[in-house]
Amino acid sequence: EAERLVQATLKDVVTHEVGHTLGLRHNYRASTIYPLDKLSDPEFTRVHGLGGSVMDYNGFNIPLANERAGEYVMSTLGPYDYWAIEYAYRPIPPEQEAPELARIAARSTEPLLAYASDEETGHSDPTSVARDLGSDPLAWAKRRILLSKELLARSQVRTLAPGESRAVLRRNYNTALGG
Repeated sequence: EAERLVQATLKDVVTHEVGHTLGLRHNYRASTIYPLDKLSDPEFTRVHGLGGSVMDYNGFNIPLANERAGEYVMSTLGPYDYWAIEYAYRPIPPEQEAPELARIAARSTEPLLAYASDEETGHSDPTSVARDLGSDPLAWAKRRILLSKELLARSQVRTLAPGESRAVLRRNYNTALGG
């Protein structure tokens, strides 16, 4: 499972960086388009991913104890990605370019195409932050607190293998606190 997580994370990072190469900017609101309960559904997340764009810095989708696990990281392009690439790269005959681009741009208010740039992030809007997931920021924060408590409880009883560094426990502790 650890190898699968590494491979999925690598795919997510490469896809994100290819998005930059194609001209896409960060989209920190894309992680808010799906409710949290959908993110624990493995079939849903396999098809739809965790949010609206690979250009968001999505949080890790780690289930609480005794919950189903969806995908841990963004595993596919999101609706925003398809829409932005269509606007930028769809071949359009010159005589149809202005009305066709206007038609595509007119979709910008659709909920699945939620967008917030770097400039809009980190201020007072809880829907425009990095490392979150789900349509309810408060529910996400509460889940992360519960997850941190679970991780801390597990680290309290974890034993080290002979010769294993205590740095492993420190890293686990810091990860739990960092959420």
